[in-house]
Amino acid sequence: MVTIARNPFYQLRVEETENRLYIIIKGAWDTQQELSHYAGHIKEALAILHPGFSILCDMREMGECSAAVQEIFLNVQRMIMAAGVDQIAEVHTLHNPGSEMAIELAKESKIPLNIFDSPEDALAWLSDLPTQP
Repeated sequence: MVTIARNPFYQLRVEETENRLYIIIKGAWDTQQELSHYAGHIKEALAILHPGFSILCDMREMGECSAAVQEIFLNVQRMIMAAGVDQIAEVHTLHNPGSEMAIELAKESKIPLNIFDSPEDALAWLSDLPTQP
């Protein structure tokens, strides 16, 4: 597994053999400076993956973000879609405003989102998917 980034706001890791990106999002990001490298780190991760990849994203500790930050998230989701994502499993906490915001952003970008309440269930679901060529 290759670690792309690890900081107080997010962690990005790529497992090449699984063609999978692992993301952990933490906290409420209010300014663009707090995630100034996020899009670049995502690009770095996408360069390792090939079309048909999957993502496991743990968003249980995500808080609500400013409108400017939400726009960055939307742009990153569009970049992920253009790179050829197959499926995304996101782990959320019910009734968490940050989770609700993230789900609405996913609907807006039309990213293939599947919601789980535990990382174990999300990983099991992704592991059962047919492998993309």
